[in-house]
Amino acid sequence: MSIEELEMLRKKARNTMLIGIITSIVIAIILFAISPFISLFVIIFGVIITIIINVKPTRNFTLAFKDTFVLKTLESVFTDLIYEPESGLDESVIRNTGMMYMGDRYSSNDYISGKYKNINFTQADVHIEEEHQTTDSNGNTTTTWITIFKGRWMIFDFNKYFKANIQVSQKGFGNSKLNNWGAKIKYKKVMMEDQAFNNIFKTYAQNEHDAFYILTPALMEKIKKLTSNISGSLLFCFIDNKLHIGIQNNKDSFEHSIFTKINAEEVTKEISQDIKLITNFVDELNLDNDLFRREV
Repeated sequence: MSIEELEMLRKKARNTMLIGIITSIVIAIILFAISPFISLFVIIFGVIITIIINVKPTRNFTLAFKDTFVLKTLESVFTDLIYEPESGLDESVIRNTGMMYMGDRYSSNDYISGKYKNINFTQADVHIEEEHQTTDSNGNTTTTWITIFKGRWMIFDFNKYFKANIQVSQKGFGNSKLNNWGAKIKYKKVMMEDQAFNNIFKTYAQNEHDAFYILTPALMEKIKKLTSNISGSLLFCFIDNKLHIGIQNNKDSFEHSIFTKINAEEVTKEISQDIKLITNFVDELNLDNDLFRREV
């Protein structure tokens, strides 16, 4: 699809949104003299209806944008590529690690799988929320949703054999309520020899020996370097000879606002930065290194 056609879809979605909101505000101003409460209700109701009406034109623009820009850029970097913008990682994939508190509501999109430097990977945007309910003095209950995790979840082949599972959690990572973590198999907090690493991360392992085997001084240095270059906090889960990485950055990847004009050069640069977040882990952690070939 051409840039001009994309711009037409973007403007249609934008105009639908603006017209709905402006109409609601104008009606609310007219009704304000009659009742401020009704005026407020009209604004809220109008915005909700506008969002519902705008779902289809926004979706049409988003899918066209991702097919035009995101897919083509991904194809230039990865092999064996599968890109499904409206699909995501199944909740069970993360839940079964036993290393992430899963809250009460889960959603995921922008599923990607492929190979980079012959390393298999999958990744998706993930949003995990927890339900909170409060009751006032009149017995009225209010439900709110608190974000536990919002960012990207990646899974890489880790070609170094290990028998026990290990978790490395950056301090401040929003994962304090682990879902049954350690209930079946005891995890032990491990203090690594690198004190600077201990100041940034908390390390837990089923087997202390495996923690030292996997987290070599060289690997810890690489993880610290990655941390300093990534916006957000990180969770590393070494499990079943896979490396799961959670990046909590409160962002949706590969998105473009309906209110921002498309600049092909800038858009391509932004998508490349999102992709680089994947390739950096393979490059910086040397996941393709022959020394890490899995034992048979």
